[in-house]
Amino acid sequence: MKSRHLSGFLLAVCLQFICTGFSPILYAAEKKDVPRIDVILWFDTEDYLLPADDDASKRLAEMLTTRKIRATFKMVGEKARVLEKRGRRDVIAALRKHDIGYHSDFHSVHPTPSEYLADCGLLDGIEEFARREGDGAADVRRIFGVKTLSCYGQPGSSWGPQTMAALKQIGVAPSGVGCYVDEGTHVGLNHKPFWYANTLTVYHMGNGQGYTRMDLHDPAAVEPAKKTVSEMAARLAKRDGGGLISIFYHPCEWVHKQFWDGVNFSRGANPSREEWKAPPQRTAEETEGAFQRFGEYIDHIRSVPGVRFITASDLPAIYPDATRTAGATEPELNELAQCVLRKDAGGVDFQVVGGKAFSVADQFELLTLAVAQLAEGRKLKFPMVVRGLLGPDNPSITNAVAPGVAWPAFRDAVIDVREFIQTHQRIPARVFVGTDAIAPADFLVALAAAYSVRQKDGPVLKDKVFFSSNTAIAPARHIAKDTPNLFGGWVIHKEGFRAPKILEVARLQAWTLKPAVRKD
Repeated sequence: MKSRHLSGFLLAVCLQFICTGFSPILYAAEKKDVPRIDVILWFDTEDYLLPADDDASKRLAEMLTTRKIRATFKMVGEKARVLEKRGRRDVIAALRKHDIGYHSDFHSVHPTPSEYLADCGLLDGIEEFARREGDGAADVRRIFGVKTLSCYGQPGSSWGPQTMAALKQIGVAPSGVGCYVDEGTHVGLNHKPFWYANTLTVYHMGNGQGYTRMDLHDPAAVEPAKKTVSEMAARLAKRDGGGLISIFYHPCEWVHKQFWDGVNFSRGANPSREEWKAPPQRTAEETEGAFQRFGEYIDHIRSVPGVRFITASDLPAIYPDATRTAGATEPELNELAQCVLRKDAGGVDFQVVGGKAFSVADQFELLTLAVAQLAEGRKLKFPMVVRGLLGPDNPSITNAVAPGVAWPAFRDAVIDVREFIQTHQRIPARVFVGTDAIAPADFLVALAAAYSVRQKDGPVLKDKVFFSSNTAIAPARHIAKDTPNLFGGWVIHKEGFRAPKILEVARLQAWTLKPAVRKD
């Protein structure tokens, strides 16, 4: 009896859907077939001078919460402290329903990150960034009641690779992974997320390729902006089977006529706190119009097939680094060794093998561990997991190398390198084989050769080990060239400000560059 009633009910439901032209089964199938497009919406929340920015931040947070959208609000340390001093617990509570990242301590007060990193190397730069920015990150964590911050992104164009390597040190590590979310041209990889300095990075996504934004104050901009984001989603779905779109704003854009920092710190100006001036404010009508246009823009994005909004905290689960978890299998390591040996004039490069991305640093670590174990007469155990290395702290300084090195000398060098990387967690700037100093890239090629031979011929290697010379790190091509506008184009830096040493450090960290592979 119950079975007949249930069957009749289901039949009635199906007839109703047929009559209304809607099939729940077909709809589910269609949704499943739509490639997923992730949209990360982030706000650099930085203006601590104009009080209207507090209300704009709150309104943005609340309008997104109402739409069940979580965004990432990258907070400046001083902005968080000012909210606390002004008693704006309502703003803090509204923002806490979203993802909280970090956007430097004072943003545009000189020296900015690129200014104080301009003459630093890797290691002292890491320490200097942590010293100057650690207190601000701690204040943001305390005021917003979060254990870790979801991401960091630099103020303006004030970028440096040392910041990425220091993120865990200042508490920017969702799920234990350092995340960097911003937009610029200092480093990038095909307008997609990537790993760099052991940090999951959304950067240089490319205007109209991986990032977009609508002009808030131009009524004529709404429809073109809708079209652009729809076309981006369709292109990602067709070309890559899905992907990521980055969209960013500043809450102050809704309420000011000029950026707060340009009013005070433009072209190297650094007035005392007592002299800081709030920027001129827009009319209430202008602000209201911007909010209405933004709401229309966001509602359109929500309607695009396959789109979902994510936050920076979601990134590690979407783009996990399988080399740190699943590790490399024996066939994968064999293939990586052959890739190193097949290097062309461009040098050694990152590789994607078995659906896993291996940076040049990953390959160096894996082959060092493998050859050291073989040299000690131990059987290799797979999968082999890497911890993740930084690039060298200095350029390679090498000397003349003998035509061939005896196996015992090479074996001792390999074991010494293993101890170095386990102790320092970075690629050595040079490797000593007796008195000979070998460039680490040349040593990597020798490691691949030794691994391949010992895997084939067994534990005894009678032949000498030979080194190639001047092996390049191919991913360095993805680091920007030094131009007057790379750093100096930001209005806060002195006009024409340049930081060539930052780019030198960046090229050394190209050892760590590799694609971020989506889990699905």
